[in-house]
Amino acid sequence: MRSPLTLFLLFGIALFAADRMINGVGNDSIAATREIRITSSQQQALREAFQAEHGRQPSTAELRAKLAFWIDEQVLYREAMALNLDKADVVVRRQMAQKMRFLLEQGSALKPASDEDLQTWLTQHASDYGTPSSIDFEHVFLSRGRHGHALLADAAQVMQQLKSHPEIWATASDPFSSGLTITNATPAFVRAEFGQEFANAVASIQPGQWTGPVASSLGLHFVRVTARSAFQPAPLAAVRLRVQADYEAAERKRLSSEALKRLKASYQIHFDDSAS
Repeated sequence: MRSPLTLFLLFGIALFAADRMINGVGNDSIAATREIRITSSQQQALREAFQAEHGRQPSTAELRAKLAFWIDEQVLYREAMALNLDKADVVVRRQMAQKMRFLLEQGSALKPASDEDLQTWLTQHASDYGTPSSIDFEHVFLSRGRHGHALLADAAQVMQQLKSHPEIWATASDPFSSGLTITNATPAFVRAEFGQEFANAVASIQPGQWTGPVASSLGLHFVRVTARSAFQPAPLAAVRLRVQADYEAAERKRLSSEALKRLKASYQIHFDDSAS
């Protein structure tokens, strides 16, 4: 009696019995669920599942244990359905809906993708597959925390130093976690490290000259771009498997969405007026 499973079953049986007393049985479909058939194909599926998990065929005792567990699951599942637990539990409903979405995706007839289909997809999503643009630059960093209210005045002095003695740029900088020389930095790296405002400003700086101050979330920077490389699109042959997988996933999602719309069209959906 102390077992949580026992208490759950007793409570469920009590609710079921009360429901039957109130509403009566009168439902042949519930009686039909009392018969459990274990087909040869189901037994074979259990053997294959055991072999996949353990790398060998189950013994007679192990197969019986698998069958016993499967029967227990069937009994508990059918009792739960008889008590309408699937309708009362939001988690169960979501799992069943998710399973139905999976079945819609798997049941959608997906035609083989042609080279033209894949090339069109690659062209439309080129940034996902090509080599991103990158930038090399040096920067003199003035920390907002270190300079405080004198930040702008100190930046003006640094600007004069860079004009008269650009060779000493590194000594004019505060320490920076990623260093003062940044190489092969993608736009995503620059945004993550310096912030969007800094990334936007650096994108328009001409190479070879000190520019600034440029603001970041940490302070001010004087920046000298030393090299740039443009985005390099990938040829289909180099990324064909990735493109095909992404294309087919998107197609399954599209076909699944269309199948769901057809299912919804067979339902009458009504909204009750909300109380004012």
